Amino acid sequence: MSIWTVCSGDPPAGVLSPFAASLHMRWQLGPEAVAGRRLEDAASCRQLNASYRHLTVPDCIYRQGGDSENWLYTSEEALVGILHRDDYRLATALSAELAATLPAPAVLVCPLSLGGHVDHQFTRAAVEQVVDKPGNRGKWSLWYYADYPYVARESSHLAEISTERWTFTSFTITQPGFEAWGRAVAAHSSQISTFWPDVKAMWEDLEAYSRRLGGVRLWQPIKNEQAF
Repeated sequence: MSIWTVCSGDPPAGVLSPFAASLHMRWQLGPEAVAGRRLEDAASCRQLNASYRHLTVPDCIYRQGGDSENWLYTSEEALVGILHRDDYRLATALSAELAATLPAPAVLVCPLSLGGHVDHQFTRAAVEQVVDKPGNRGKWSLWYYADYPYVARESSHLAEISTERWTFTSFTITQPGFEAWGRAVAAHSSQISTFWPDVKAMWEDLEAYSRRLGGVRLWQPIKNEQAF
């Protein structure tokens, strides 16, 4: 198993947006925040015995418009809003890179983008372009996962997945598997405060979410429909 983090590239040289600077302060990772997050990601993957790959697309808070110096996403609300048109063009470029580097055949699992995080929308758009491109069909089997912990914030998010268009398969989690999952989440220590008051609350939330679903679910569209 290999976990590819798409939006893990370095920010552009120079000044950060005020919003990005405020997040750096909250993360408490110092001036090399992105490098610090990559280290957290690597530690998380080790808990799952997974290899990892960090792609060079910057996180949404660092991306700027192709025809201006304006930041694309400058608030918490923007992070779960509409994907900027420049990011659709970037997703097309990323899809070409993925098509050239993904092993084939392989099973791909990408976010459903429930909760609307723009980086998850971006990733899904790029992956779907790879799989759906004429000439690529059959190279990869594509599944989707619900975007935890975003999806746990609103119970209505899972209801967005129409059972007429989507089917899911449930996978039971063993106790050792659950503990590895929790340690993998906890390894992203700079991100804990975004979702929970402390690590103990994270474990409780993760257990409740796992119990609610009876394990982990992966979705596939019925009859190749890609929208819900």
